[in-house]
Amino acid sequence: MNTDTFYRRAAGASLLLAPVLLLLALIVDPTPQSGQAEGVAYAADPAGAGLTATLLHYCWLLLVPGVLGMLAGVRAGGPGSALARAAAVLAVPGLVSMAALPMVDFFESAAYRRLPAERAGELLDAAYQPAVIFGWQLPGLAGTLLGLVLAGVAVARARQAGWWLPAGTAAGLALFLAGARSGTLLLSLSGPVLLTITFGAVGLTLLRPPTATPAPAL
Repeated sequence: MNTDTFYRRAAGASLLLAPVLLLLALIVDPTPQSGQAEGVAYAADPAGAGLTATLLHYCWLLLVPGVLGMLAGVRAGGPGSALARAAAVLAVPGLVSMAALPMVDFFESAAYRRLPAERAGELLDAAYQPAVIFGWQLPGLAGTLLGLVLAGVAVARARQAGWWLPAGTAAGLALFLAGARSGTLLLSLSGPVLLTITFGAVGLTLLRPPTATPAPAL
């Protein structure tokens, strides 16, 4: 197996696995199952909270090679090449930031186990300084959302996939966020299911031997 084939298959496997991990993270999350507030639910089931955080961490992390492998098929100077570069600049730091954010779940679980719920909530609120919000949360969320959708548009513009790719990516992410904000588990799960179908289709394409060797876009 040559180097190009290895990276292509690694990217394809990452695109297949990442949304499945997101789906599993939502399924094992103790919060919707218990009907309690997140911190209280995490304190009651620290193992479940830790598993959820770990699955989320690797979901966002695996999307980094997946997106870069997907964008590698966009030819430099061709349709979508500028969008591919913008997508990489947004998605890579965004996804890395998103991968780091679930670490707070371990501290939330520990705080609610050791302190009264009101005191634990005050402690966690005090930790959310402007640097956390503007240096981690917002860049992670905005970079991930915009980067993934732009990556889909770039690949579609380069005719490496149909327009179902950016449409499925945008719809899957929107459903996931809407479900997370509303606390509706079924709505939350529908997002990762759609992303599994969308990214899985691209992942399977990358796992197949290419008909021609594309020039890298970045």
